[in-house]
Amino acid sequence: MIALRPASALFWVYLAMLPIGAFALLLQLAPTLSLTLRDVLLGMPFTLATLLVFGWLIVRLDPLRAHRRIRVPLIMGLLWGGMVGPAVALWANDHNMEAIQNLAGDAFAIGWQAPISAAIVEEGIKGLGVFTVAWLARPLLNRPIHGLLLGGCTGLGFQVVEDITYSANAGLSSAQDSARDILTVGLLRFVVGITSHWMFTALAGIGIVVALARRDWSPPRRFLFFAAFYLLGATLHFVWDAPSPDDINGTVLLLGKMVLYIAIFATVYGWVVRTEHRWFRRAAESIAAQGIAPPEELATLLTHRTRRRARTAIRRLNGPPRRILLRRQHKLIDMVQTLG
Repeated sequence: MIALRPASALFWVYLAMLPIGAFALLLQLAPTLSLTLRDVLLGMPFTLATLLVFGWLIVRLDPLRAHRRIRVPLIMGLLWGGMVGPAVALWANDHNMEAIQNLAGDAFAIGWQAPISAAIVEEGIKGLGVFTVAWLARPLLNRPIHGLLLGGCTGLGFQVVEDITYSANAGLSSAQDSARDILTVGLLRFVVGITSHWMFTALAGIGIVVALARRDWSPPRRFLFFAAFYLLGATLHFVWDAPSPDDINGTVLLLGKMVLYIAIFATVYGWVVRTEHRWFRRAAESIAAQGIAPPEELATLLTHRTRRRARTAIRRLNGPPRRILLRRQHKLIDMVQTLG
């Protein structure tokens, strides 16, 4: 397995960071958890829903089953995001916000210390995890979709653990009806989770993975590509945490940010899908040239719609059952991913 490189010192550093990060995280959260464990358990259904729903969404964003060949790197990214990222972020955010307060004063720090620190620290530690896994898994990770999937999984791990900390803090700050506060926070975090850490790091991951993989590009071009996508994710995070102007309704502004972020991500994702389609067409030509499958059949595999139309057409001719046709399509796609 390419991602598991026991001969690499970086692999052992990654492996050591997981238990160290988990221990450091528990050490920092222990005082709060000792008082709010019931509240954390009450919010756990929303935390699990976040993991399952957005994990499913990330996989669904993969149009041609690229994730099946990189499952180990994706799990590695998820573990880093959940075990290492929050531990570093909790410690570093506290120190960063204190430094910002000392440098800029209380008035500035009240509104801006959190977004500044989060955009630097949280995106930095998640990005470091993406870089580490991408470096270990090269050349298995070499396309924009790989960066999106790895970044999405890394960010999701961070997002899930952050939800737990929000449940704990809500219970700690609740004066009386903590159960209602926990459920409200859990539901709100789940709803706005569509434009949260998984999305920010998915965008950054595209830049990290492609910049590492494209050795045929000049260093300045690779750096600019990395910087564009990484800073896009960090900027979205900064703007998300930025304080609301006094003359704008907070709910309206929140919904506006969500719509804007989804539109930005959809634009980037559309480009990622187009690059994946171009890659698949080239790879399918090689498969067809080897006589493994006819080019006409491979051409029907490009999208969910073309696959469904192909299955429907064959079924109308009294062809095999749907499950057999679906299995063959998946087998051919996986073959193109492997041989391509």
